[in-house]
Amino acid sequence: DYYALMFEAITGHGGSVNQMIGDGLMAIFGAPVHYADHCDRAVRAALEMLELLNGFNQDRTARDKARIRIGIGIATGKMVAGFTGTHHRATYTCVGDTVNLASRIESHTKAVDRPILIDKFTRNKLAADIQVEDLG
Repeated sequence: DYYALMFEAITGHGGSVNQMIGDGLMAIFGAPVHYADHCDRAVRAALEMLELLNGFNQDRTARDKARIRIGIGIATGKMVAGFTGTHHRATYTCVGDTVNLASRIESHTKAVDRPILIDKFTRNKLAADIQVEDLG
């Protein structure tokens, strides 16, 4: 199942799936559990998601089903994270400009034909072994 694979990649790198919105999802790295390398974890999860999706799509193609394409936007910065709702139904979520930026970055993946886009703050915190292409 597509979502099971995506959850596996995200949680396997210390992220948590925050929301499922239509055919998309939002994940958080660095909250509620803090990791100094949260940027690396987010990017490595994104790369694994693409790898897992490739295998998933090979199976779909073999069954004459359409391939699934995804776009991933990653942004780093301040946000407000915590539980919202009532004591009967609370949900852990995050809000703020960084969350909105990640969403806008994801929307741009189709225009530049790249499955993963990151902001400059994420780029500046990445480990040296993670290769990136500067799109300007």
